[in-house]
Amino acid sequence: MVLMIGCEKKSGEALVLSKEHIDAAPPIKETPSAQPDTSPQVEIREMADDEIAVDGRVMKPEVRGTSRDPRAINREQWLVKVRMLDTGRTIQAQADQAQWEKLRENDRIKVKYRTGKYTGTVWSAEIE
Repeated sequence: MVLMIGCEKKSGEALVLSKEHIDAAPPIKETPSAQPDTSPQVEIREMADDEIAVDGRVMKPEVRGTSRDPRAINREQWLVKVRMLDTGRTIQAQADQAQWEKLRENDRIKVKYRTGKYTGTVWSAEIE
């Protein structure tokens, strides 16, 4: 409920830019002796010629959309990237499989989304 207090609900018409399916990540193997890593090591380096950047994540092109995709979570994802017609803002919305299969690039759809009151960050978006 705290998240709802700091958000504004918005909706509008959008244009479908692209669609992407990401397979579910494999289950994480738990080992009794493993200690949780509280401070992940971040390596800053230049991207290699055979790497791509997608949504701020660097990966090999053949990994994109598979269960090894760094964006993969414990369930399949059906993502739709849209551009809001009134503001020009680009938003990535979650869809269910049936919605995702019906959509085509350049379709016009209705999108509901929530933004932070002070930052303007989009916290969630869904297709109506």
